Amino acid sequence: MKKLLLAMCLCMAVVMVVAPAYAEELWDYHLRGVDEGLAAGALPPQGFYFIHDSYFAPTYHGFDDKGHSQTTTQLFGYVDVPILVWATGLKFLCADYAVALAQPFDYTNLRLQNQGGATGVPGLNQWNGGSQFGAFNTILVPVILGWKLPCDFRVKFAFAVGFDDATTSPANRVTGQRYQPDGGIYAEAGNGYYTFTPTIGLSWLHGGWNISADINYTIATKDTTTDYQSADELAIDYTISYTWKKWTFGLGAFQENQTGADKQYGSPVPGSRVTNYGLGPLLGYNFGPCSLMIMYNWDVMTKNDVGGEWFNARLIVPLGNLCPLGK
Repeated sequence: MKKLLLAMCLCMAVVMVVAPAYAEELWDYHLRGVDEGLAAGALPPQGFYFIHDSYFAPTYHGFDDKGHSQTTTQLFGYVDVPILVWATGLKFLCADYAVALAQPFDYTNLRLQNQGGATGVPGLNQWNGGSQFGAFNTILVPVILGWKLPCDFRVKFAFAVGFDDATTSPANRVTGQRYQPDGGIYAEAGNGYYTFTPTIGLSWLHGGWNISADINYTIATKDTTTDYQSADELAIDYTISYTWKKWTFGLGAFQENQTGADKQYGSPVPGSRVTNYGLGPLLGYNFGPCSLMIMYNWDVMTKNDVGGEWFNARLIVPLGNLCPLGK
């Protein structure tokens, strides 16, 4: 088992695109299930929007390549994701055009059990670990296109870039800064490479119903400091929900699958191909104009990763049409 969990994501009750978890060299790019509850194929009306995700993973622990729990690895994670979305009002290829920017932050508390030196770190007690707060990789989404189709169908395409600018990354280990002065072990704030993620959102919105799938495919560049190449990853978030007056009730689910094993120094890394599936309920309320949605998920199956239950609270605040364009 490699890496540790976490993932961030650009999302908004109609515009989602981003995020990182326990795949890739360190963090997965897409925060599993973070786009549940969104109308994945739709764009909002013209204007600016502030979206804030508060994502808690309080019980994450390790799973091996057979899906068996390994309590010797424990991780508490909190991901804070502020996002700014601009629905420009412009048209491109007969689609509505929008852009977005996110700067996620994360707090992690990692604990590893020595088990007689199994971790390979000398001088550890039975349990050791450490915590860190830092900035994840900045995420820019320069292209978001949304089409309205017949029969209440919506389709959205987006392309996101994750920059190599995290507060700390696996390069800290190479330079001898992996271990804290007190001997503690911490999980770095972000990845040491760029990512490129095309996204397709599909929705059927009719009579209060929202049936959606948000499909993300992430391609990572090589971390040249560690010579580590993370494999491509497919992440899909699903939503079935119904809105009655100001309330929204529903079910969300997610899957996360790497398409192959990671490589380091040109060779496959054992136990590096991640698989995740999970689901859970969601509940939303529209305060007018702001809206809040709360989600809870538990893992159905996890391999080569950390997994467990997670909670997410998503607040969406319209900021008005500060820069009118188009018609």
